[in-house]
Amino acid sequence: MIINHTKKPKYILLATLLIAIVTNLIAQPSPSIYNKWELGFTSSLKNTHDMALPAWGPYSNKFNGISHIPTLNDGIRFDVIVQPSIYFRNITPLASTQRESGYHPWQASADLSYFSYRFQLEWKNRLYCDVSYSKVDEKSRLIRAAYVNNTTETKSMALNIFSSIMYPYNKRVTIVKPSGTHFEKASNYSSFTDSVVAFNYNLVYDGQLRGQIKDENAVSKTAIVIGKNHGERLSFQFANTRKLDEGVILLRYRSVDKSDAKISVKVNNQLTESIELKYAKEYTLAKVSVKNISDDGINLALKTLNAAKVALDGFMLLKESEVNEIEFHDDSLNRIPKEISSGIANTAVFKYDDIEEYYGLVWSDSLADRRTLFDDNPDTALLYFDHLVKKEHPAGQKSRIGGGNNHGYFENIFTAPIVVAPGQQVTRYAYVVYGSSDKEVIDKIKKLGANWQDAENTYRQQQSAVKEWSVNKAGIPYIFGQQLMAATTLTNVNYPTFAGNKFMKHTTPGKRWSAFYTWDAGFIGLGYTTLNLGRAVESLNAYTMDSAEQSAFLEHGTPLPIQAYLFNELWNITQNTEYLTYFYPRLKRYYDYLNGAESSSTRKLKSNLIQTWDIFYNSGGWDDYSPQVYMHRNKLTKTIAPTVNTSHQIRFAKLLKMAATQLGYHQDIKKYDKDIIMYGDALQRWAWDEASGYFGYVKHDNYGNPTGILKHASDLNFNMGIDGVSPLIAGICTPAQTKRILENIFTKGRLWTDHGITAIDQSAPYYNKDGYWNGRVWMPHQWFIWKIMLDANEPERAVQIAQTALDVWKRETANSYNCWENFSVETGNGGGWHQFGALSSPVLNWFTALYKPGTITHGFDIWPISQKFKPENDGLNGEFKLFAEQGNLTTSMLLCLDDEHEYEATCNGKRIDLTKILDGLYALKISLDKKDKGVFKLEVQKQSLNK
Repeated sequence: MIINHTKKPKYILLATLLIAIVTNLIAQPSPSIYNKWELGFTSSLKNTHDMALPAWGPYSNKFNGISHIPTLNDGIRFDVIVQPSIYFRNITPLASTQRESGYHPWQASADLSYFSYRFQLEWKNRLYCDVSYSKVDEKSRLIRAAYVNNTTETKSMALNIFSSIMYPYNKRVTIVKPSGTHFEKASNYSSFTDSVVAFNYNLVYDGQLRGQIKDENAVSKTAIVIGKNHGERLSFQFANTRKLDEGVILLRYRSVDKSDAKISVKVNNQLTESIELKYAKEYTLAKVSVKNISDDGINLALKTLNAAKVALDGFMLLKESEVNEIEFHDDSLNRIPKEISSGIANTAVFKYDDIEEYYGLVWSDSLADRRTLFDDNPDTALLYFDHLVKKEHPAGQKSRIGGGNNHGYFENIFTAPIVVAPGQQVTRYAYVVYGSSDKEVIDKIKKLGANWQDAENTYRQQQSAVKEWSVNKAGIPYIFGQQLMAATTLTNVNYPTFAGNKFMKHTTPGKRWSAFYTWDAGFIGLGYTTLNLGRAVESLNAYTMDSAEQSAFLEHGTPLPIQAYLFNELWNITQNTEYLTYFYPRLKRYYDYLNGAESSSTRKLKSNLIQTWDIFYNSGGWDDYSPQVYMHRNKLTKTIAPTVNTSHQIRFAKLLKMAATQLGYHQDIKKYDKDIIMYGDALQRWAWDEASGYFGYVKHDNYGNPTGILKHASDLNFNMGIDGVSPLIAGICTPAQTKRILENIFTKGRLWTDHGITAIDQSAPYYNKDGYWNGRVWMPHQWFIWKIMLDANEPERAVQIAQTALDVWKRETANSYNCWENFSVETGNGGGWHQFGALSSPVLNWFTALYKPGTITHGFDIWPISQKFKPENDGLNGEFKLFAEQGNLTTSMLLCLDDEHEYEATCNGKRIDLTKILDGLYALKISLDKKDKGVFKLEVQKQSLNK
């Protein structure tokens, strides 16, 4: 029965339904993971994909500054934007996260107790302001703006501090309902099964729930779409809190298709009735009568009886007499806070309607003006000269910044002029705090504002905790570029993102993007392994799933399993068994899905080559990779397979095989061995092209049978590029193939350039110097080749890749202070997004490998059993296992030790050569006997003085 209400209720309760549920309040890892992995540390990683970062952080994806996440965790955010500028000038744009606007991430601690940005007011460092944010306590942060004048003239400066509430939606729906009733969100279902299992049944995009969509017209801001197929089942369990014996379940829905939907309804396993959900463009209501309701709770089961999609918002259990009292209203958002008088100069205390906490600001400049802006973009206000000049108005009163589109509201503190003499630094301070009451906030800002002399001490204490770059002397020239990358990567965090029916904090390749990115996040995690293991492990946890979750892994974008390499790298560093035991089943589920398990469609071809086109258009992250573009343009995805996905699946199997060996999972080992052979044979049989020395995209007929490699119109292999060398990463190439591939990689004018390895062979007719990947140098795939060079016993070439990348990075960060996405083959200049971590993060790993004492680096075929450096990083004792393929008993390593000494080494008690590459950096070439069974003990120590 369909109900549309227009009657006024006899008695009502106007209630705003909060988006968050109780689980949103607690699902966050323990911040202790940033310091040390104590026994039991993985327990806090369960049932969450959030980060352990504090409530205060650089979480806005609109403007640079600091944000607070309220305790309720319902997607709302409190933002504070800090903008230094030259007084009486409108040449400085507001620090937008969506474009280059003159500021640069400068320093950051891993737990974000300190982070800073440099604002270039006159390039380059002639006139600048360093804005930093320092932890005072869990509820308070210090804002420090330090102006530095390196010119020969006195400068007049200004400082704007904007604050506002930010919503993840533009409207909301409120309910008029009787007291004591509860609206159950459709997204809180207990199960959703489909009669037709599509490929994404176990891989819902962006970590959403099955059937979930965003919908601002829904009470809960999300809805569940049912009815794509006949026979879908949606179940709920909820409490009968009012102990009703009988009543009505009132469903709120809207139609997605232009047809009526039919569903059957069961309550506590008893069929109640079948109802027709009439076509409704806007949300409407339908009711189901229920009797003999149990006090213990209700199990509601819906089943679709035809193929007609509807979006289900939620439902309520009511008395029959209460149905006519229910109303839904669009409610406007109140962005203007209530101001509370503190009785203290230079302070502001706010209370927003939709945030439980109170906020307070106190600032050091007693002459600062207070202003308001009725606009959703303060950048537009700063374009106008009149808004950059202080105006006369009564003391203690706020003035309004003129104009504004009335779509937003900002409080503003405006300090000017700040006079800075040549060679001088002038500093301004402010504190921002939150509390559970106005009294708590007022008491706090009163205390902080009475002791401004403590502000600089707080800043220095927190700034000193930022990671020190303890490197050998040869690495010192590279520190600045690494500092910028570390700050960029650590502060590229957004809130809110939404997954698993929860809002959470999440890393992003750059603030331009607010979504998840699977392969980018894998490289972010790899970079984090050099900065903080806690940040790395929570990244891995975010993208891997346990068996109870709907999706096999968190998928957005290119489905290359970089998390497998992060999983391996964390073991390489820690040899922590609890970590391995916790993550192994999560990575195995990831692998199994890509292997064709659950609802996966990756194994449709009879060649046994993997396709991931159903998951995403991009196989290897390379948007304009030539054969990929051709394939999509000609709609050939059903019949063509690249080599990169199969290659990485082989390596994934090998990495898991090593972990399974450590854990004693013998049955898994047999499965991995079988897969490794099967996929390796497929690549060798169908993909190798002897003429070009590259593997090719493999064509298939409509029945899935392979028919040959894809060729360009010139009759050349269309895959002369990074995809074509990917089987090298798998470790399945013959010696002759390896030789050909290495020639292609390291020959200048082919894949090698003065700036590193490019995506497409420069001699290919489809090479384009003006592309996005085609004609550019990117870091991520170079990382794989770097590692595999160590497996191939080619440490000199591994160093060549790493050193070339570090030289490019050093040059381009010094020139621009930016962390670039990619680099031109023609010029070497950086391009793409300017504050990019993610796929450029390997520079952190390369720097650590080459210049940080206490670092051992090997390829993918070595599994460390144990390793320990001496306290001063002037020696190593370790035990390793080489998982040799095809009888290979050789490999190589890079070892970085304290550069104050010379060293000697033994392997299984026998003296081996240490080849010195740089002071403190050595290459070791390992050659084992069959009797060693792949296991070797390595001992490195300082040379004896009598030698």
